[in-house]
Amino acid sequence: MSSSTAQLELMRRCLDGEASDDEFAQLEQRLRNDTEIRKTYLRYVNVDSALAALPKRFHPSAGYFGLGPCQHSQTTERGWFGSHGLTGWIAMSAVVVMLVGVLIHQTVDGNRSVPQHERAGQDVAPLGGINDTGVAVLTRVAGLEGATTKDWRVGQTVSPGLMAWDAGLMQLEFYGGATVVAEGPARIEILDESRIVCQWGRLRAHVPEPARGFAVLAPSFELVDLGTEFGLNVLDDGVSEVHVFDGKVELYDAESNRSPASRRELRAGDALTIDRDGTTTPATVRDIDFVTSDRLSTMADHHHQEQLHSWRALRESLQDDPRVIAYFPFEKSDTEDRLLIGDGVGGTTIEGAIVGCEWAQGRWPNKSSLQFKRPGDRVRITIPDDFEALTYSTWVRVDGLDRTRNSLLMTDGFGKNGIHWQIRQDGSLTLGMRYANERVHNYHTRPIFNLFRLGQWVHLATVYDTGKGQVTHYVNGEPAERLQLQPFADGELKIGNSTIGNWSGRGASDVRSFNGSIDELIIFSQALDGQEVRRIYEAGRP
Repeated sequence: MSSSTAQLELMRRCLDGEASDDEFAQLEQRLRNDTEIRKTYLRYVNVDSALAALPKRFHPSAGYFGLGPCQHSQTTERGWFGSHGLTGWIAMSAVVVMLVGVLIHQTVDGNRSVPQHERAGQDVAPLGGINDTGVAVLTRVAGLEGATTKDWRVGQTVSPGLMAWDAGLMQLEFYGGATVVAEGPARIEILDESRIVCQWGRLRAHVPEPARGFAVLAPSFELVDLGTEFGLNVLDDGVSEVHVFDGKVELYDAESNRSPASRRELRAGDALTIDRDGTTTPATVRDIDFVTSDRLSTMADHHHQEQLHSWRALRESLQDDPRVIAYFPFEKSDTEDRLLIGDGVGGTTIEGAIVGCEWAQGRWPNKSSLQFKRPGDRVRITIPDDFEALTYSTWVRVDGLDRTRNSLLMTDGFGKNGIHWQIRQDGSLTLGMRYANERVHNYHTRPIFNLFRLGQWVHLATVYDTGKGQVTHYVNGEPAERLQLQPFADGELKIGNSTIGNWSGRGASDVRSFNGSIDELIIFSQALDGQEVRRIYEAGRP
């Protein structure tokens, strides 16, 4: 069998689903390394038709794409796909995804060899759907204190489990429709979208008609709401108070399985003190003791202003820091709203040219950010000189990961010692480097963004430390990944002409625009340590 015939036979076996793993890997390698074989492959099958069919088998999931279930073709037409059905389609899908990956890499990166870690498929999002295990959303906070509260973020999805904190307030909006404002110290276990256990703490619940039946288990009773508003205070000794502000609630003895014999009904204006043994004493309703959602909103606004003041103090201190080579606070200018005004070395002013982006609210009221939505949205900047080390710091709100690569800051093209800072479609943070010896390497984290982190403000920092020979990625002030510099890492780092939130390549390229908002970008000419990164995060935390 001639070599050309053998190659065609190998392609046929792969497309028909008959090839072994070794044969499939063999075809993959040949397609990567031999332009003529790729041309033969494209002539051999109608790739355009295959690609046109594939989107029907892909379904979007808030910025991610997963492979959906394939359907058997109803056509009676014979051929590879007609005769081999599902197996042929799966093989075809795998080969096309792999081939497209090869073509994209070669279009973007020229004739460089592709390192092992950049094999085709690495940038394809995880297959399958994403399960939502949440039952509520954390929508407001004020003054939270406690060991676990540092990981709580407004907008995050809350799954069943224990929530305990020492002080402060939070608001939970349950999937079933109930809204609960809880005040610490508290220890509350969330069971599902309509049931919680209050071991101790103070809470106020608003239960509209669609959420009727929302239940709270206390040490000596179960409260079932019938479409109303009530307050509950459970002390650490198990003594509880129930206050009904509107509508009515039902009380049942603990562990009675809602026995009708133990049922008691309280209406608007009623209040009870209930001992741990179930003994009840009438009490006076005290609405003011239980924080409403509106009052919490006012308290949260006050907290936001305190944080804004803290951030502005940090900004002033960094203006005198000689290590800062560029600081863009993303505050809208009163006179030049199409310029991004920043601070450069030695108190100089630097400007970025805004293209397409729109101004929006930032981390707090009275703080602005830039919103990137369209493929052309970007900010053009120039940072001269070369650097032995760099630290990037930014606040971002990711609204979607619909591109294979989502730019944070990228040098034009991808020249020697150029830097590409971006988020991949799988949610990982990546620092891509093209070294002076033409070798390329991506220093990336495990996935840090997923469907449930979208819409939240997140602080990202990446430190390129030549002295220690490592790259460190930080997320919300904590190290996410430490990676050793490659042995071939060589030369000083360049930023030069660059783009925030997009990429200005040479000629046509795949879309790499950021989808979301950016509120602050700082570039240091030195490697910051973990404490300094943490300080920036704490001062700017919304």
